[in-house]
Amino acid sequence: MDFQICDRRFNKSWFTLVVLLMGLPILAQSAEAPGGMTILVKDEVTDRPLPNVQITITERETNTTRSVETDAQGRIVVEALDPGLYAVNVAKSGFASSSEPSVRVITRKNIQIDFELLRQPVILEKVVVRARPADVYASASSTYRNREELTGAVGGGADPLLSLDGLPGLASTGEFASFSVRGRGPRDNLFFVDEFPFDKAVHFDATLGEDEDIGGGGRFSIFAPNVISGAEFSPGGWGPAYGGRAASLLKLEVAGGDPSPSASVRIDLAGFEVGYEGPAGITDGSTVLVSARQLDFGAFFETIEELDIGDPVLRDVLVKSVIPINQRHTFEILLIDTHEDYVRDVTHVFASPNFEDAALLDFKQDSDLYGLTLRSLVGDEAVWTNKVYYRKSDKLSSEGEAFPDLVPPGSPASSFPVRENIITIGEGETELGWRSDFKTVNHWGVFSAGIHATQLDLDYSTVLAGDWNRFIYDGNDLRANPGQRYIVLTPARTNSALNRKETSYAGYVDQVFERGDWDVRTGLRFERDGFANESLASPRFGVNWRPGDTIRYFATAGLFHQSPRFLQLAANAANSLKNEEITHGSIGFQYYPNKRWSVLAEAYYQNLDNLVVNLDRVRGTFSNIGDGTSYGVDLVVNGTILEGLYATATYSYNDSVIDRKDGRGDVVADFSREHVGTLGLTWEISDRWKVGARYKYLSGRPYDDFVIHSDVLGPGQPLRYSKEITARNVGRNSGYGLLNVRVDYRRSFGPIDVTTFIDVINVTAASSSDGSEFDYRRGVPVEDESEAEPLIGLRLDYAW
Repeated sequence: MDFQICDRRFNKSWFTLVVLLMGLPILAQSAEAPGGMTILVKDEVTDRPLPNVQITITERETNTTRSVETDAQGRIVVEALDPGLYAVNVAKSGFASSSEPSVRVITRKNIQIDFELLRQPVILEKVVVRARPADVYASASSTYRNREELTGAVGGGADPLLSLDGLPGLASTGEFASFSVRGRGPRDNLFFVDEFPFDKAVHFDATLGEDEDIGGGGRFSIFAPNVISGAEFSPGGWGPAYGGRAASLLKLEVAGGDPSPSASVRIDLAGFEVGYEGPAGITDGSTVLVSARQLDFGAFFETIEELDIGDPVLRDVLVKSVIPINQRHTFEILLIDTHEDYVRDVTHVFASPNFEDAALLDFKQDSDLYGLTLRSLVGDEAVWTNKVYYRKSDKLSSEGEAFPDLVPPGSPASSFPVRENIITIGEGETELGWRSDFKTVNHWGVFSAGIHATQLDLDYSTVLAGDWNRFIYDGNDLRANPGQRYIVLTPARTNSALNRKETSYAGYVDQVFERGDWDVRTGLRFERDGFANESLASPRFGVNWRPGDTIRYFATAGLFHQSPRFLQLAANAANSLKNEEITHGSIGFQYYPNKRWSVLAEAYYQNLDNLVVNLDRVRGTFSNIGDGTSYGVDLVVNGTILEGLYATATYSYNDSVIDRKDGRGDVVADFSREHVGTLGLTWEISDRWKVGARYKYLSGRPYDDFVIHSDVLGPGQPLRYSKEITARNVGRNSGYGLLNVRVDYRRSFGPIDVTTFIDVINVTAASSSDGSEFDYRRGVPVEDESEAEPLIGLRLDYAW
């Protein structure tokens, strides 16, 4: 399932958007109606509203200021603001000052901005904190990005997950929404949406197909742009409230809707999105956000004459409502419904150059999440949050094969012999869950505890319709005799089923001890994994020392467990898999030379035990026999060069090795990249225009040694070549650099606010060294072609 786009896409898209951008300033001559903002300020720890907070609002273009103060509910409504960019500064005695340097006011719309203030003993006094900081007690590498940063990030296009590029330890090619962290794979990342566990956040996470697709972790996120209000990312060392995956923790917060009503339409080359956010009318102050989109990439690929890729279609519907019951209780509703469909038939095989890809694919998935949240303020300083949710996912993947070489050259696609649905894999999951979390201030510092319980019903199956020759294999894979240069999947060895319901639960306690310049975090997580039949204890520790106003030293340590994938459990009835065990430690510092710049450095070491290893792809057997290590360092520099001109630079080094116990010793981990560096600039030229660029260098991923055998089926049979992998991950592909450039333009036309952008990924069409597939009809590796990929979009907002 190769979604590479050709240069024709670049040329057509570039021309279309240039004409659009050039025409907008000429058309926009009338005065823009004013907008406004509603500012809510709370205590970051207790979630209580803060009254009498001094707020200074500065219009960036004119440098005029307005000062206001929050009421008893920590709220203030500011009206009659000219559309454009504003800086908002918040100050209250006993709390660290906070700011948001770039808030956009839209014509006729009242936007909501939430500030969470940190009590001064836990933060540096002379450092300006962003409106919504990441967990202050966690590693300083934990990073928070707000709604504006996610929707306007260079390389982000129209996908919030693409906007995470440049975070500590994160490696992404920028082409798709999946990413790897500190040498671990995309499926090792832990996802939460509004604090609900949800690992189906990325479309087209292939179960069958090319190796790159199966291991890639998916293509596009399920979230339309502007739906996510904030993303908190941690590359390691998080507290005991979270478990199940060990590479990184990503918490996405869905926007709850602004106080004033508005509707939006967004159009791009693949489809459209419609949305509404505003009052819900249920209780005073209740709000709702509704987003629905459909993207038909198949029709788009036909338009640009890329006819061999297939027909991927996706649909996403999301509803979020925030309903205040009274001053102490708030109710939230979250509904997510996603659908994806991908078909690649014989007509697409016919269009494939040299018939390089003869796979027939049919993938369907429906995934839903329905969640309810009750957040209650208990006593003077405690918060009790209860969540119940229902999650259901049905995925059906089938793969077949066409044989274009068995008919005379030039024959039509309809004459190709085919074997459809040779293998079919079903993945059904139904989950009921409850999460209860309590947090309060005590005389030591901050205490939190929680209980989480889930009941998960799995219905997995693999059905092979007859023997199937496969021409990529490892020397350890089962074959009829050592001289056979390919492997044969048979129904007897491949067909499997997993129909099982289990209840799993977890509990944790977490205490932060605050003493002067120090805070020490100690926590313990206990969990019972029903599918692995294990009881696990995971201690977590963290230390922060702030000896001065501009420096913070920190360290984290802990034990993390990663549950086996359900596909691995289902592949063979003999697979009795346990949790992988990751022992983590890190140390670092964060330095603020002044209020405009910050420097972060963190070194880490991880010991990897009980790693799940694929023993034999013919029989589908896996075992927890692997081990390894991962260590490295992350460096981040962020700064404001001038007002509206921002710079960021990151560097990550990683050395990750694993031993699969196959007699080959330590080898480089599959997703390890030794060096990843980024350099980004963003310039808000005016209220209308914003430009940005990001350069990224990535070391290549490891490659295998292999031998290509010819005519492996023998006389009288079709000519076939095979690829025998003789040693895994013995070397590393060459590194490569990518340059992304983005231009945004925004302007109102009467009551309608218009936003348009062009975001060109890989401007120079630099070649990636990572991806290649084996053409078993010609016996040659086929390298992926890299091309510039412009992502363009047009959004219309109407507020009333």
